[in-house]
Amino acid sequence: MDRRTILSIIRKEYKGDIEKSRKFEHIKRFFSMMEKEEYTIDDDTWNDMDMNRVYEKLDRTYSTLGECVLYFMLRNPLKDEEKLKNRDILIETFKNDSKLRESLSSIFFELSTDSKNTFLDMIESELVVNKFKYYLYTLLGKIFPIIAIILTILSPEKYVMMVLGSASLNMFVNHLERNTIKSRGIIYLKDILKSAKKISNIKNTNIKDYTDTITTNLKQVKNIDRSTLLIGLVNMWAGFFEPISVLFLIEECAYYRISGVLKEKKEYLINLFHTLGELEAIMSISGYQNNLKHPYTKPIFTKEVSLTITEGVHPLLDNPVANSISIKNKGIVLTGTNMSGKSTFLRMIGINILLSQTFYFALAKDYKASFFNIVSSISPNDDLSKGKSYYMAEAEGILRIVNALKKQLPVFCPIDEIFRGTNPIERIAMSAEILSYLNNGRTIPIVATHDRELVDILKNIYEFYYFSEDVDNKNGLSFDYKLKVGVSQTRNAIRLLEYIGYPKEVTEKAYKRAETIEGFV
Repeated sequence: MDRRTILSIIRKEYKGDIEKSRKFEHIKRFFSMMEKEEYTIDDDTWNDMDMNRVYEKLDRTYSTLGECVLYFMLRNPLKDEEKLKNRDILIETFKNDSKLRESLSSIFFELSTDSKNTFLDMIESELVVNKFKYYLYTLLGKIFPIIAIILTILSPEKYVMMVLGSASLNMFVNHLERNTIKSRGIIYLKDILKSAKKISNIKNTNIKDYTDTITTNLKQVKNIDRSTLLIGLVNMWAGFFEPISVLFLIEECAYYRISGVLKEKKEYLINLFHTLGELEAIMSISGYQNNLKHPYTKPIFTKEVSLTITEGVHPLLDNPVANSISIKNKGIVLTGTNMSGKSTFLRMIGINILLSQTFYFALAKDYKASFFNIVSSISPNDDLSKGKSYYMAEAEGILRIVNALKKQLPVFCPIDEIFRGTNPIERIAMSAEILSYLNNGRTIPIVATHDRELVDILKNIYEFYYFSEDVDNKNGLSFDYKLKVGVSQTRNAIRLLEYIGYPKEVTEKAYKRAETIEGFV
């Protein structure tokens, strides 16, 4: 593809989403192989916040490096405002400097994706180091075939069988080594090094820290670059030269020549992967911000434990309803029926905290908060394969939050329907004590609940907000999705059953039973 076509694609896609299939088992591979940081977003919180879908909104990367490191950055929020500001400066640079942005994007576009993660698979695997095989395959793949070809030219009838024998032997060796030789990973490594050299030659003060880091690491792996040259050549033009590779054992010789070096230089290769990927990830965020249809703001971070979001919105909604909240000293209890907006509100806050602590922006008119460790319990699932009940999944989820209090950073802990998997009496008792324990001045606990009893128990230590709905026979169920101060007084669950067509006998008896239970309570 010529440069003009590439630039046309890049310019078009910078103004919108990039439509591509994403395999998260591959995208998260780099994150999985790296050592976890102190405030890494755990799997439960990531899934609670529906962050795979949020990632898809943010992702405008072309290379495996960019998509993997964007995921890694979102899973590892920062608590250093200066680092966040530096990321923000680069985001703004990419918005304003189209020449720099397009130069980098073209390089990443040509690098493209490593569809099966062969490079990371190669780096993470136990690389087989075997010098004997290197010397043996050099003999079988280079010396014997060349001697056989020369002798056959001089005396075809006498030595042609020598060529055929050498070819047959090397085909057998190629078959034996197929599962060991990670040639596709080496090819993508060759492409990474080629891209790194191009980027290191870009003279721009705004990315100098990155180009200096790239240059430093390239110097450490220059021997690998030279050793991968032949593999790159034989894999050109859709493997046209692959028979030559088999005949001369090119891939086998190259692999066993550099496998020891790969093991020794793994740190520098990972540094290159991370540095290049971070550049593209930040460029991806600049594209996302550039195309936002609703306001966003730069966060203000405070030392006191507090959270204020003005007109915050959820990134996955096309026509979001903005909501505001200010929390300090007291936790929040949310009431309201299902579908009224409670869970979306919890996620909206959590996602904006995460975006503020990874890329220094929030989808809001104003954002002011302390740095948080985000640990949630919104969508616990039972795991029958592990013999784990729904209640046990809930209990373990809440324990994650309790254990997070042991760390230095304040905890933002959204909880949806605490202990819904057990009986009402114990649920109320446990919920009241745990929520009292969490509201200790080092957390921002927000719990959504249907339990009116909790409202009475927590009225002196929590503040109360609600979402409401309306049900009528003409329009059915309708919501305004606006947060309101106080406790929800509506009870429309039975009315909804009426509206969607449940038998009248069932709904009338349900009304009577509800009145009896309410009077008893």
